[in-house]
Amino acid sequence: RAPPSPREASPPGGVERCSEARGGARNTMAVVPEAAGAPITQSVSEVSTDIPLQTLPGQWQSLLVGGQVLTALILSTSFSEKYKGRRMHPGGNDTAEVRLPTAARGHRLLRPKLLHRSGNKEAVAFIWLGDEAAEDRTIYVAFSPLRYRTQFCKIYCASMIQDDWNFLAATTPGGTHRVSELPLSSYVHLKLKRMWGEQGLWKNLSWAADKYKDHRIVFAGISHGAALAQAAALQFRINKPEAETFVVTWNAYRWTNEVGKATAKEELGDRLLCFVLSRRKAEPSATRYWDTVAGFPPGFAAMPNLVLLDADTGKFLQHTMPDRPSTISAAALMRVFELHFAKCAISATKKSTEEAVGGTGGDDPNEMNMFGKPLAEKFQERVLNTSDQVVQAGQHIRRAASSELNQAMQLISAANDRTSCRSDSAGNVRRLPSTREERAARSSVRCLAWCSG
Repeated sequence: RAPPSPREASPPGGVERCSEARGGARNTMAVVPEAAGAPITQSVSEVSTDIPLQTLPGQWQSLLVGGQVLTALILSTSFSEKYKGRRMHPGGNDTAEVRLPTAARGHRLLRPKLLHRSGNKEAVAFIWLGDEAAEDRTIYVAFSPLRYRTQFCKIYCASMIQDDWNFLAATTPGGTHRVSELPLSSYVHLKLKRMWGEQGLWKNLSWAADKYKDHRIVFAGISHGAALAQAAALQFRINKPEAETFVVTWNAYRWTNEVGKATAKEELGDRLLCFVLSRRKAEPSATRYWDTVAGFPPGFAAMPNLVLLDADTGKFLQHTMPDRPSTISAAALMRVFELHFAKCAISATKKSTEEAVGGTGGDDPNEMNMFGKPLAEKFQERVLNTSDQVVQAGQHIRRAASSELNQAMQLISAANDRTSCRSDSAGNVRRLPSTREERAARSSVRCLAWCSG
């Protein structure tokens, strides 16, 4: 009989090893694949171990206690162009009302004043002056979230271009321009180019920064607004380095590559804080997962200083896999509906603020009602339940396949123990032919390894 083929001689994922015996003969053994006996492979948006953060980097812990972080989120969601901000007029007496928790288990009100509005439809930024009566020396630049469904396609299909800052050259004479080019998404570049120039964002923000020189400038946004806030803050910092620029975002999608990421780290340092909403269910074997949008679109890089924010407790956690891209699946869709939107971000950030100040009282009973219509919420709940069922079924299949894979590998191991090598008259080592049961078991291993992977 002819020698067995390499496909029969070793199982998938393993190699065949012959060890020298004391008598000079060699024993051949098939190595068990790495998948055998190993836990089920986690998705790219899951981790099994939580690493808590006791405090936020830089000045962010004091800004959290002072209420500036929660105020920035409320202004970029509840008072954005998509919601209450649409009916507000800059330059007058229009103010927002932000309820902040206090240590005395009550609440205090901040009333930022709307100074300017720049942009239109798909990209809008509001410039707010912090409540001077509460000694909030902050200028908030709040970018509105996604408004139209068609923007998803524009974001996903956008290419990477080199921004040479030409659109800021005319408005920043004598600027340092320390960075000559910055790679960024063509969609983000188009929106910011219009906002900085013809829609007056650079003019209005420069006026506010020059008038209120003792104020910090906090860029903020969620989702689409988060990506615009990150890019705009970096551009503003490069062209106006004397300003005290901060940026805090929630669930931003990716808009640059590794070069832009390194530039943001160098220019903004720990004044850049990027929250990603996450959750870990109560089951003992549950893993932590986070918003899928943070790893989207493919081919782009995540910003530095990513921090996981637990949606249920408001705890801060270290993001151990910030560079992992997201994949399209039922689980990914479930995580978008569950963790991506403003209601979840506001709830988690309020819990973080309450924990920081040691009190409660920041809840507004009418605040959450604006973010979803009853029919839309029922549809979202149905999608979540269906997606959860699909994920649970997939996990059940992987567990069953993993168990059968272990049994098949045990059968192969037992067959290898019965298999020996012998030397012919010429001294060549020959392996005995594999049995039909052994070949069938190896074929099953290939199928089960594919299912359990």
